[in-house]
Amino acid sequence: MNGTAPKRVVLCDDHEIIREAVKARMAAEPGVEIVGEAATAEDVVGVVKDLHPDVCIVDVELPGKDGIEATKEILAAQPETRVVIFTAHAQPDLLSLALRAGASGYVLKSAPSEDIARAIEVVAGGSTFVGTELGQGAGEVEKLLELTPREREILELLAEGLRVKQIADRLSLSPATVHTHVRNAIARMEVDTRTEAVALAVRFSYLGAGGKV
Repeated sequence: MNGTAPKRVVLCDDHEIIREAVKARMAAEPGVEIVGEAATAEDVVGVVKDLHPDVCIVDVELPGKDGIEATKEILAAQPETRVVIFTAHAQPDLLSLALRAGASGYVLKSAPSEDIARAIEVVAGGSTFVGTELGQGAGEVEKLLELTPREREILELLAEGLRVKQIADRLSLSPATVHTHVRNAIARMEVDTRTEAVALAVRFSYLGAGGKV
């Protein structure tokens, strides 16, 4: 890993054996320093507040609040800390939830240690890292995140069955403007039709967030 100072990392997993395994795997990485750990969402927020790590690695399945809620609370308490979701589940919909919550990375527990180290380096540098196991799903979620708020709103209304004229009336827009937003959304998502754009958004439970990221 690049850089003179190692990236300071906090681990959050309710299984001590997992935390010990990650610490052992990261011990060989000079660019990573594990500075703290926690077993619950409630505990990790306090640890992050105290230690101000560069990165927090968070399991999804935690007792009480889950890792998605933990991500939101970590970022609310310490916006400079970047969160990497660490999970056994290779599910695009879970990836979508994690990114919407503000996570910057998503790594499977089955991934090689190089992936964990790479994720830490990438997210600490301000970018997003998604493990290769997510493949096409990761790219599709990233396309969804590129949509503007208005494009998301219009896709949501289309998914509800409204026609362009009805959407235009509801949003106080001209039908031509609605068509333009739809065309732009189709282009950003790299699909061929309006139906595909709406279906892709629904597939990732994106519209259920009310168009908010």
